[in-house]
Amino acid sequence: MKLPKKPFLVVLAIMMMLTFAGCSGGSGNAGQGNQGSKENEGKVATDSKGTASDKPKVLRLATMGADTFNQHTSENATNSEMMEYIYGNLLELIYDEATDNIKFVGNHAVDLPTTTDHKVWTFKLKEGLKWTDGTPITAKTYEYSYKMLLDPKLANRNAFILFDNIPVVSANKYFKGEAKWEDVGIKAKDEATLEITLESEMPDIDILTVFAGGGSTSPVHEKLYEGGMKSDRSETTYGTTKELVPSSGTYRLTEWVRDQHHTFEKNPDSPLAAIYKPDRIETRVVTESSTRVQLWEKGEIDSVSISGEQFDKYGEDPRVVYTEADGVWGFYVNSESNSNPILKNNDFRKALYYGIDRDKIAKGIFKTFKSAPYYISSVCIVGDYKEGKRYRDSEEAKLAVAPGMGYEPDRAKEYFEKAYQANGNKKITVEITYFDAQETMKRTAEVTQEMYENLFGKDKLAVKLRAMPPSSAYDAYKEGKYELGIGSMTQNAFNPWSSMKVWREDFPNRSHRFASDAFDALQKRTTTGDLLLKPEERLKALGEMEKMLADYVPQIPLFQNNNAVIYQDRIHLATKGKYLPGVKFAILQADIVD
Repeated sequence: MKLPKKPFLVVLAIMMMLTFAGCSGGSGNAGQGNQGSKENEGKVATDSKGTASDKPKVLRLATMGADTFNQHTSENATNSEMMEYIYGNLLELIYDEATDNIKFVGNHAVDLPTTTDHKVWTFKLKEGLKWTDGTPITAKTYEYSYKMLLDPKLANRNAFILFDNIPVVSANKYFKGEAKWEDVGIKAKDEATLEITLESEMPDIDILTVFAGGGSTSPVHEKLYEGGMKSDRSETTYGTTKELVPSSGTYRLTEWVRDQHHTFEKNPDSPLAAIYKPDRIETRVVTESSTRVQLWEKGEIDSVSISGEQFDKYGEDPRVVYTEADGVWGFYVNSESNSNPILKNNDFRKALYYGIDRDKIAKGIFKTFKSAPYYISSVCIVGDYKEGKRYRDSEEAKLAVAPGMGYEPDRAKEYFEKAYQANGNKKITVEITYFDAQETMKRTAEVTQEMYENLFGKDKLAVKLRAMPPSSAYDAYKEGKYELGIGSMTQNAFNPWSSMKVWREDFPNRSHRFASDAFDALQKRTTTGDLLLKPEERLKALGEMEKMLADYVPQIPLFQNNNAVIYQDRIHLATKGKYLPGVKFAILQADIVD
């Protein structure tokens, strides 16, 4: 990257995939950088013995169903992961074997962006870029795509990327219908030059993460996008059928049978085609974990997460590797409930926080999960991403939440008695919503019910249980039609400050009822304000924000879903089982040997 010839502070920033999923499919080889496929043209695939092999390398995965592949509206983590396959972007985050770390490289862009003031960023695009139908991809393609992402009539849920994650000039005003497109800091200067102008200086990592991977900032196909537009331009059918899912990335979608399976074939015209190893990716929709394990045991899928009894069986297998979750699961609390006003009582919420033995759930039910009495995942980095300093290891993080696992039954009972008296010494009843068709989620609710009732007394507290499909549950949380509800929001491993936006009062899909002007103001200062280039003060502010959450308890944090994953022998992981934020195990770089 070409930077100004003067000292400057590099601080970590945003990798928001909205929906919320990260660059889960990114992978790559050392030294390949952004050389693309040209240096590998004409090369023949070889097997493990080095002999020529024409047999395609197929990666077989289990997944959840996809609702849409419109990157402007998708809010599903599974969709985001599959969009990594089919949509290219200006940049890509890959695994670099030489450094055994992650690396940003150009994808549609020739190289990383240039800047002289950290406000105006310039991308130069490669020549000959095209969609799989032959339509050229230019800087003007990107300008159109971002105009649609921010379109006020479409009101796309992922538009915030360009005004919350990075403050593009007038982007928010345009989204609100208060400015013209000509005022927005996104300009195609010519066919090969895209200029992004920000309202304030931003560290380079913010820019890199926003424009890497197949997320919301990847381009859309103008003809197809416009072809699916309703007459009032409030909605488009783009991305809702296979014919309306074009490819600008390393793979193209060739089969899509809803709630059954998807097939992705290598796109030879992709600039990064040589970096990724599978010739084809086959995903089948499997919702139950036990069924996934059975398919893995039959050799029909290449990886599976194991927990509970499966972990007891395979936990010592040398093929098992461990993930680090980018979010914290817990019970959201409807602290504005009028139907059950005890939830508004802070003493009651704190009683629930201190009254749960997290290890009984994380270790007793899930086996591999990590007990989490905190709100910010241990995966989140707060220093130079190359150094990998974790927020949870900082003094600020340690001071923000309860020590240990947060289970303090005597303290919990003290808080409960205060709440019970405030309730007129009348029996308290609360309802827990959990996800149906998931035995571990049901068990989590049942164990929680048992712990709370035994600790506080069944004569004083009754816990009811309600099962709902995950999507219905999150809808209920958003509408405030719940009391306690299991859930989690994906966090940005490279920018926990940005991740804190989910706790703001104005967050459009909030599952909680926390509201604090002080929190909102501090969060904005750390992402678009005066603390951006002050790493020590910014880290302190992060601790202060987490402490505000811990004092209010908008969610009773329980665990990080740090999964154990087992791969087939045919999968040789490039990272050798090392888990890296952003690229995970770099599965698309894995050698596949049959």
